This record gives sequence, structure tokens and C-alpha cells, in this order.
Amino acid sequence: MPNAFIFDPNRCTGCHACRLACGIENELEPEFSWRRIDTFNRTKVAGTRAYHLSLACNHCDEPACMYACPALAYSRDDVTGAVLLNEDKCIGCKYCAWACPYDAPVFVPHRGVTSKCTFCVHRLEQGLMPSCASLCPTGALDFGNVPEKELQAEIDGFPVSDLGPRIVIRPFKAGRELPVMTTPAVADPHIAPAESPTSGVSLRSEWTLMAFTSLTAVLVALVSAVLIAAVPVDPGYFVEGAALTVALGALHLGKVSRAYRVILNVKRSWMSREVVTTSGFFAISAVYLWLAPQSLPLGMLAALVGFAGLFCADQVYSVLKASPPAYRHSASVLWTGLFLTGVFASSGPLAGILGLAKGTLYVVRKLGFVSADRSARPLTSVVRLGIGLLLPLALWSTDIGRFHLHVIAVVLLGELIDRGEYYAELESESPRRQMAIDLKEHVGRAPALERVATAVGD
Repeated sequence: MPNAFIFDPNRCTGCHACRLACGIENELEPEFSWRRIDTFNRTKVAGTRAYHLSLACNHCDEPACMYACPALAYSRDDVTGAVLLNEDKCIGCKYCAWACPYDAPVFVPHRGVTSKCTFCVHRLEQGLMPSCASLCPTGALDFGNVPEKELQAEIDGFPVSDLGPRIVIRPFKAGRELPVMTTPAVADPHIAPAESPTSGVSLRSEWTLMAFTSLTAVLVALVSAVLIAAVPVDPGYFVEGAALTVALGALHLGKVSRAYRVILNVKRSWMSREVVTTSGFFAISAVYLWLAPQSLPLGMLAALVGFAGLFCADQVYSVLKASPPAYRHSASVLWTGLFLTGVFASSGPLAGILGLAKGTLYVVRKLGFVSADRSARPLTSVVRLGIGLLLPLALWSTDIGRFHLHVIAVVLLGELIDRGEYYAELESESPRRQMAIDLKEHVGRAPALERVATAVGD
């Protein structure tokens, strides 16, 4: 029977004793913790229960963090079943945190690495429970060997996944059902807004990745344009651009000195695959442009590996299950690479088809935001469509030979805006985000308030 945390929301008072015990036992910095206490309905919306949820790493049967890690820094302890992170192997890419729907891995900026709950393996080896469970004053958090069939966690705020989290969350008791309102008079029942979802990914935190992926798409398109239209590209400038791109990618890492480890998990990690393919593209393209510009097979190989790298770059974000697949987004670097190839090579059909497709995806996405009551950034949208697609179309139609450089400039600006929006819109799964979604559904139904309002009206 696997080890598992056992949590009873009926008993949890939100005292944070488990979190403090974890920090003291594992000598964590005060501002960081492997265990977190989140509160469902902290604004006390009437007609909806409020409770606390104490969560750390669930040491899943199929750990997304381990599979995503490009540096092979994760392992499982065969005796306790704990999923462990070796901080000496961690490169600080934060990809494991993106992949985990439970916010278990925590990035420590001043150390440049990620850390996480260890199940208190050192205590388990001594026959003791993890410190968080042993010091819970109300018995809300426990630990033990639980049969596989009893592992269940069905509660609002806990993301559903097929990872096999090793946790049991007890069901609510009858006394914890929705509160009954007894106020004699209610005037215009007010529903407080749901908590805002949080995201571990943002444009501000990932601007180096935005620059890395955008520049890679530009370089792939340049080499492809050389291949299909003999567009002149200076090999020296290409190598300098590739070096800048690699440097920007390395800046994303918390431990740049361990950057070589990023290629170790090609078998499972899309980030490893992205780095391997893009590095291969840079190397093959440099040889092609510098030593064998007349070699069609070498040029084709360079372009093929380059587009494979762009595909892998899009797939890196597939671990963010809360966000739609990259191929459905107008800022997909694969679509961008193909579009820019058409623009650089002055290929009207290729540029036109991809430009229309990207514009359509962009408009559809923005209309979806409007229908979902999300900010569509209307001014940004007008600039992106006007400058990045409509203006180059007008210039192209006027005289592509005369305005080719102008078309390239405004297209690149539009693509940069779109890529920036892509990172601003990315969302990672997390308990807080799930709580916001579930609470919004409860507020939308609000059955208790409707009954009270009806009774008062009568």
C-alpha cells in the first residue's frame, strides 16, 4: 500500500501549523514553504461553504514534474514512494512547476533552483510521520499507508488529473453542508466576486523565452527563404543571431552553469527536445550558409530540423493544461516560422495563406475572450491586426519590390505583439485557479440566495 497524505477539511481551521512545521523541520526560508493553505470562498459568499485546503506535493504515481524535467533532477524513492528533487542537478528552468497542477515545486530565486516537499523521507526512515502531519493540532492532516482504491480527492479547488496523486481528502460531514440563511429581510442580495486565478507563467517572468522562441522562428524562416528563393543572408550575422538566441534562452535558467543538463531528458521532456533540435538547426545552418550554400540536401536538412525545433517549442507549453494547444493560437512559432518564410521569400501564396490563418485565429480568440468576459485588449488587438497584417498587405499589393523591407519590419512588429500576448495569456493549473473556477460556478447557481430572495419577495 502506498504512503499518502490524508486530509479532513471538516477539521482544518487554517491555523498554518502544518506549514510552519514543514518550514522548521526542513530549514526553509521564512518566505518559502513546501506546504500551502488555501481557502475556498474566503470572501464568505452566502449559500456556499467555506473551508481550508492544506496541500503540498502529492508524490503522484505518474509525476508530471519528473517527466517534464529536462535535467533528470527528479527521482522516486523505492522504499517510501516519495518523488524527490535533487537540487544539485536542478537547472532552475521552472518547467516542473509549469507541469504540476498542484503548485508543489517552488522556485527559490536567490538560489536559482526549485525545491519541493520530500515526504520527510528522513523521518519516515525513523518510523515517524512527516512533520506537517505529526504537528497538526486538530488531526485534519494525517499520513499513512492507503490502499490504491481508497486514494481519492474529490473536492472543489483540487485540480482533477490522471497523475494518481497520493492523497485522500475526506468528504464533508452533514453538519458542513451549505449554511441556512435566517435573516428576516434581505435587500438586493450581493454576491462577492470569486478569487482571481493565479498563474505561474507571465510575460514579465518569461520575456527571455519569448525572445528566444521569436528569434528562433525568424532564423528558421531566413534559412528557409534562402533555400526556396535564394534570399541573401550573411553567415556571420546568422551566427551572431544564433548566439544571441542561445544566450537569451540560457538567461531563463536559474543555474546557467548547469545549462548542459537541459538536453538529458529527450525521451520525455519537450524542453530537452526543443533545445536539441534548435541547437542542431543552428549548427547545420551555419555549415550550410558558410561552407556549402549550394548544397540543396544540406539546406533542406537545416530547414527541416529548424521547423522540428519550432514544433517542439510549441509543445513545451503543452504541460499548461489550462491553456489551449499552441496550434490553435495565432502566435504559434511553427505558424510564425512558415508565415515569415513566405514574407522573407516574397512568396505571396505562402504569406497570404498563413497570414489569413493567423489573422483568423487571432480574431476568433479575441471574440472568445469577449464572450467569456475576459479582457480582449482592444487597442492592442487593433494595433496587432492593423500594423502586423493589414498594413503589410496594403504595402505588398502596392509594390512588394519597393516596400519589401517595410513589409518585413511591420510584420515582425505584429508578430512580436502577438507573441507577447501569448505569454500574457498563458495559465498554469493550480489549486487557487481551480478554487476560483469552482467558486464562480457556485456563485452562478447561488441556489440559497435565490430561495431567500424569493421568500422575501413573497
